[in-house]
Amino acid sequence: MKNKLFQEAVTTCKASLHSLFPTLHFTKVTAPDMSIGSDFFGEDPQHENLELASKRLEQFQQENPNSLLANGYLEERSFYNTSRFERTINDTTEYRNIHLGTDFWVPAQTPVNAILDGEVVISHHNNFHKDYGPLVVVKHSNNGTIFYTLYGHLTLDSLKISPKGRNIKKGELLAKIGSEKENGHWVPHLHFQIITDLLGETENYNGVAFPSEVEKWKTLCPDPALLFEEKF
Repeated sequence: MKNKLFQEAVTTCKASLHSLFPTLHFTKVTAPDMSIGSDFFGEDPQHENLELASKRLEQFQQENPNSLLANGYLEERSFYNTSRFERTINDTTEYRNIHLGTDFWVPAQTPVNAILDGEVVISHHNNFHKDYGPLVVVKHSNNGTIFYTLYGHLTLDSLKISPKGRNIKKGELLAKIGSEKENGHWVPHLHFQIITDLLGETENYNGVAFPSEVEKWKTLCPDPALLFEEKF
């Protein structure tokens, strides 16, 4: 029901990806395949060798020079097939590896602007390996429907730009993209996610789901593409 209400509410508040990344120039959106089974990162499917990963992304960007690189919603990824994202129940082991947001693979320090008016309700450094690093979550209200947008892998100073309680207007600077030294150990990118229920979280929020729970999380985290004018 929440998912349906959200989809009805956002019909009047779609934004352009050019508003999210006002300093970038692109004419289309292209999705690199990083799903399990893909050879995008060669012999490093868990995305630990960031030098090699950066070179592969740079090569893909050069092959698609007019593209914004965006991918990942509900993609099953081997990035997370590690003990930190593992659980075993009744002798069945699974990994929390279904991606719940869209990743925009853009350079460190890229400005990220607000696409809607809202209030910052989470501004926190999740300083763990393969976590968000600096994270900002913004609360929005449209047509009586409350929802949230999540921005992960930011610069540390983004938490000063957008502290908890900030009332932000559409078009204002929200944050900047962090480098691997501060963003949770990732090649620079923005993890963008929609949330219909924060579930009481005040510092963090799941960005990946267990395969056995994906239907629940699809309702809590609808496709981010619903918020944008461009198709991706």
